[in-house]
Amino acid sequence: MTTRTLGPIAHGTLTGYNQHRNRRVPIPETDECGCRAAFTASRRERAAARASRSAHEWNRGLTGERPPIPSRPLATACPTAACGQDVAAPEVAGPGWVYARVIGSAEPGRWYCSGSCSTYGIALAELRPAEGGTR
Repeated sequence: MTTRTLGPIAHGTLTGYNQHRNRRVPIPETDECGCRAAFTASRRERAAARASRSAHEWNRGLTGERPPIPSRPLATACPTAACGQDVAAPEVAGPGWVYARVIGSAEPGRWYCSGSCSTYGIALAELRPAEGGTR
């Protein structure tokens, strides 16, 4: 039986990426060796070459990564006084107000003005499970 010796991994190339996979050597999370970046670049080139003429016309010839989408703030401060107050404020309950409470949530029940504030409050309560709870 002959033993085959393996040479060093060719980092920064598609061959290096395949050597990582075949030898079951993990690629570092930071991709300091460049193998994952080489694989991603190779996939993009192949996808651009395979795209049909109509796809190139539709995308105006653009291929590769999308431009970054600017992030929006998750919530804006509501100009309505007492919006988002917890249940201890009974004077808030009136016409046009929504009581948001989700069973099994760590978020207490709160009063919100109707509209996007109440939707935000319900989503917030759904995303914060109680201790030991699951989403």
